[in-house]
Amino acid sequence: MERIMDVLELKQVENRDINLLSGGELQRFALALVCVQQADVYMFDEPSSYLDIRQRLAAARTIRELLRPDDYVIVVEHDLSVLDYLSDFVCVLYGRPAVYGVVTLPSSVREGINIFLDGHIPTENLRFREESLTFRIAEAGDEFLV
Repeated sequence: MERIMDVLELKQVENRDINLLSGGELQRFALALVCVQQADVYMFDEPSSYLDIRQRLAAARTIRELLRPDDYVIVVEHDLSVLDYLSDFVCVLYGRPAVYGVVTLPSSVREGINIFLDGHIPTENLRFREESLTFRIAEAGDEFLV
């Protein structure tokens, strides 16, 4: 518990009322609360929300440390760099609440991220976005802008 509190930078908020925590502090508190449990399955919904990049990396490392041969960690995440770091497999989910939903079979991390970026689930022949998401790299002097 102490180590997780150190890694997630929770020592300074240890004695504060939970209602007075900021979004990032509350997110790290909730993450720590799950990580100290003994379970076979751990679930995290957007664990990187409200966190700066340093905190996102600490949170991702903390989640990754939960992995044991007979346990499962399920993460819903939109930050692709965090998803790439955390995942062994990716399932892409798409649907409309109370109407329908599609969950792909597990893919490699690269394939799952590419399905998301492409906006098309080939196994279902389902396009969930009109255009693919692409990243342009422009040269600016001696530096590259992404």
